[in-house]
Amino acid sequence: MAEKNSTGRRREDSWFGKKIGNRNFVYKDFEANFVEVFDDLRMGNSPDFDALESDRIPDLHELLIKYGEHRVIEEFADDQYIRKFYALIPEINKSLNLILEKVTNFGLITGLSYGNNDPCAFFRRLRGLDLPEHVVGVLDQISDTAESLCSLRGSIVTFLSERIRNTMPNTSDLVGEEVALELLFSAGSLRNLALMPASAIQVLGAEKALFKHVVQGTPPPKHGVIFKCKGMSALKSNERGRVARFIACKAAITLRADYAGTRIDTAEMKDKIQGLLKRKKN
Repeated sequence: MAEKNSTGRRREDSWFGKKIGNRNFVYKDFEANFVEVFDDLRMGNSPDFDALESDRIPDLHELLIKYGEHRVIEEFADDQYIRKFYALIPEINKSLNLILEKVTNFGLITGLSYGNNDPCAFFRRLRGLDLPEHVVGVLDQISDTAESLCSLRGSIVTFLSERIRNTMPNTSDLVGEEVALELLFSAGSLRNLALMPASAIQVLGAEKALFKHVVQGTPPPKHGVIFKCKGMSALKSNERGRVARFIACKAAITLRADYAGTRIDTAEMKDKIQGLLKRKKN
């Protein structure tokens, strides 16, 4: 590493090697090994590379951009892929609903009503309506596009179901895949979840209500995403907070195990949750 000046501060040229007088000494094969060099410097260590005299100092700006790209890819863990794909589902649903809103009138002209059926099934029925040929051709394209979106949504749901079971197996067993996905999405990462106390896990997903409580003094939220756990909606409102806290306490254990990559037996915890739900329901 470069020398320190009289004030103890590291010299600005220390990132590429060292400078002695007017001579530059750059780490050997620096541009090929810049990741290892910057990793060492970031940790406060001296890179384990010989410094050779060079008449050119590497382009720090370009190398830092490349190093940043490397760090993003390296630290983009599986839970982040899950969050990004999960965020697509409401956007796909929104697109399908917008298309549906505009094309239902074509069905009404020919007696084809939507009702409350699956939008994807309605789009399949749009083909071959008794309309002018040039209109039917466009409707067929709309139907194909909408069905492609439906197929994409199904593929994403299948991917998420598999990956959440792999990334958060204990929590998925405890509260279900959907709740595990929403907890991960709300918290930002599995690491954040693992570091959260049970009180924070309990109200994840109720950030707006929590903000109003802090700012306006409204009653604090009793639960957030955890309300979607099986059996919660059947409870009286004055019992939900206690049960949500109990589930959050158990989830805090499974989330730490998931982050550590450890598989634990959740059967006893699930039995206790179900027992509490039955007592509070009655």
